[in-house]
Amino acid sequence: MSNQFDAYIDSISTFLAILFIQGIVFRKLREVKPNWFLNHRTVLLLNILLGIYYGLIGIYFIWRGELDSATVIYTNMRMNILLITAIFGGRVPVSIAYSIMVLGRLLLGDSSPHDIKFILLLTGFFLICFIVTNFKLNLLKKYVIVFSCAIPVLAYYYFTDFGSRTILSYGEAIIYYFLFMVTSALLFAASNYIDKSNKTMFQLRNSAMTDMLTNLPNIRYFLNTFEKYFLTSSKKRRPLSLIIIDIDHFKQINDLHGHQAGNTVLSQFSAILKNHFLPKQALISRIGGEEFSILLPNITLSESTQIAEIIRSEIERAVFPYNPKSGNVTISLGVSCHNDLNVFYKTKENLFEAADQALYSAKQGGRNQVQASKKEA
Repeated sequence: MSNQFDAYIDSISTFLAILFIQGIVFRKLREVKPNWFLNHRTVLLLNILLGIYYGLIGIYFIWRGELDSATVIYTNMRMNILLITAIFGGRVPVSIAYSIMVLGRLLLGDSSPHDIKFILLLTGFFLICFIVTNFKLNLLKKYVIVFSCAIPVLAYYYFTDFGSRTILSYGEAIIYYFLFMVTSALLFAASNYIDKSNKTMFQLRNSAMTDMLTNLPNIRYFLNTFEKYFLTSSKKRRPLSLIIIDIDHFKQINDLHGHQAGNTVLSQFSAILKNHFLPKQALISRIGGEEFSILLPNITLSESTQIAEIIRSEIERAVFPYNPKSGNVTISLGVSCHNDLNVFYKTKENLFEAADQALYSAKQGGRNQVQASKKEA
C-alpha cells in the first residue's frame, strides 16, 4: 500500500504542477495578447492547444500506469483529466484530450481485450463529460454532476478484470473511491482558483489601463505603448506618426449644458474614433479631459495628415446632442512623425511635444483644422 500512496502523492503533485504551468501561460497570454481571448479563431486555437496539452499528460499517466503497480491510481488521474478539461475547457479541449489518450493507449498497449476495456471505460466517462459541457450551469454544479456519474463508471472499473490486479475488494474500492473524491475536489478547487485569479488579474489590469468613460486606453496604457512603438521605430528605421486631438470649445459645452452633457459628447466622440477605419496596430487613447491621441506605426507624415483630415471632416459632419455656443462640435489636430522625411526625434517626449505644438498652431489658426509639425530634431 505504501507504493500506492507514493504513486498517489506523485501523481497529484504532477497534476497540480501542470495546472500551475497552464495558469501562468494563460495569464501571460492575457497580458500580452488580450485580444486572443475575444477572437473566435484564436479562442478555438487556444482550446485545441489546451486539449493537446492535457491529452499528452494523459499519455504520461498511461505510461506510468504501465510501469507501476499503482494502475488504479493512474486510471483515476486520467479520469480527472477529462473531468477538469471538460468543466474548465469545454467540448473542444476534452474531445482532443480524450482522442489523444485513446491513441496513446493503443500505441502503448498490446491491443489486448484489456486495452479495449480501458478504451470503453474512458469513452463512457468522456461521453458523460461531453454531455455535461452543454449544460448551462455554473462550474460547481457541473463538477457535482460529473463526479456523481463517475461513481458507477469507477465501480465497473474496480470490480472488472482489466488484467492488472484491478479486481478490488470492497474495502479497497472504498479507499480508492475516497482518494478519487479527494483528488477531484482538490483539482477542481485548484483549477477554479487559478481560473478566477487569472480573470481577476486581467480585469484589474484592464481597468487600470482603460478610461472608464470612453472605454478607450488611458494615458498609462498610451505611455507604455508609446515607449514600445518609439523604440521599435528607432531600431527598425520605420516611421511612427502621432496625432493629438482636442475638442474645440469643450468648456462651453460643460458651461452651457452641464458636465453630464460633456461626458455624452466625449462618449459619442470616442465611439466615432473607434468605428473609424485605421491601419493595423493603430492605438486610440484618451490622454486628458477632452484630449485624445492616435499612434500610427509604419505610417508617414503625409499619410497620417490625410487620416487626421478625414477624422476632422467626419466629426464636423457628425450630429451631437450638445454643441458649444460657437456652433457644431469640431476638433483641432496636431500631427508629427518620427523617422520620415529625414526628421528624427531623440525621445518620445520630443515627438509628443512636436505634435502638441502642431495642435497649438491649429487652435491658434482658428481651430477645426489639421496642422503637421515642421520641426526637425
